[in-house]
Amino acid sequence: MFELLCKCFIRNYNDTDDEKVRERYGLVFSIFSIVCNIVLVIFKMTVSFISNSFAIRADALNNLSDVGSNLATLFGFKLSIKHPDADHPYGHGRMEYVSGMIVSFLILYMAFEAIKEAITKIINPEQINYSNITLIILIVSVMIKYLMAIMNRKAGDKIASSALKAAAQDSLNDMLMTGATIISMLVYRIYNVNIDSIVGLIASLFVLKSGIEIFTDVLDTILGKAPDKELIKAIEKDILAHKEILGIHDLLLHDYGPSHQFMSLHAEVNASGDVIELHDLIDNIEMEILNKYKILTTIHMDPIDTKDELVNSLKEKTKQIVRSVNKDYSIHDFRIVRGNTHTNLVFDVLIPAQDQIDHEVLKKTISDKVAELDSSYRCVIQIDHSFV
Repeated sequence: MFELLCKCFIRNYNDTDDEKVRERYGLVFSIFSIVCNIVLVIFKMTVSFISNSFAIRADALNNLSDVGSNLATLFGFKLSIKHPDADHPYGHGRMEYVSGMIVSFLILYMAFEAIKEAITKIINPEQINYSNITLIILIVSVMIKYLMAIMNRKAGDKIASSALKAAAQDSLNDMLMTGATIISMLVYRIYNVNIDSIVGLIASLFVLKSGIEIFTDVLDTILGKAPDKELIKAIEKDILAHKEILGIHDLLLHDYGPSHQFMSLHAEVNASGDVIELHDLIDNIEMEILNKYKILTTIHMDPIDTKDELVNSLKEKTKQIVRSVNKDYSIHDFRIVRGNTHTNLVFDVLIPAQDQIDHEVLKKTISDKVAELDSSYRCVIQIDHSFV
């Protein structure tokens, strides 16, 4: 059914890098979810009044909140492809993340409301009246929610959409709520024990947990979480495949929404190389990354003197000294400035993002160790934190 919907309503549905195609995915599967949820709300609310079941009523209200979630997702996709403007030069791609955040808020709100009402019903229980038609409708609703979860999960994976993945998780939450209601119904019919509100409370707690997980996941993306390690490794491999590139560092990747990523990095090149040819090479690499990864990239050239034996020797010794302080540290942009009384060793030290070492202490430690090589050596150090 997923393939059928894609073929019928999404032109060039395999070209998921195209913003228009991504938008169509969001629209098609949001509308699909809205229709399914409206049908479920009508059926469940009707059954809840007939059976006087809090669990079913809470389930119906949860489906009603899902309609709002689906609308938020739909508008998020529409706004995310809006053309960049003077106030938002990087586009509006993060609106998709905002819609995912709205979905999480709605899930959390409904979870809190359901928990509050469940506690009230536990303190003041009411008589319930289940029927066979109630059981049948709930089983059908579980099947519908399972279908929605599969469809949204496939669409979310297809276009790497956090909003659609959140919608898929929300559908799984609803399956949990409805499944719990079915269990309470069977227990009541077999043992004549009313656990309706208790089951509703337990299911609501699981929904609360998933809402928190969706919220934190989307929040991480909005705050700027570290890029995928495999993606960075692939990009570095492609760049270093060009023999003229001696090394890369200071790589920064900024995420402004799916298909709205910007990257900058420094590429080390031979200082004696032809500047025009190297500049042309850098332009070609930037275009290769754009075509392959859809990432707009800016590369800064760092000339490296590969023929100066003293520079090469001191660079290697300094690298070993820095690694002796911490094996996860590295250096780049190494050069020396000779003077009459002393020689400056100028370089950057790259440390992991989570490293909390005092920068001044680190600089002094490295400088003291370098001075042991020769008292005329003085270090000029810049500390960088890794962003990938």
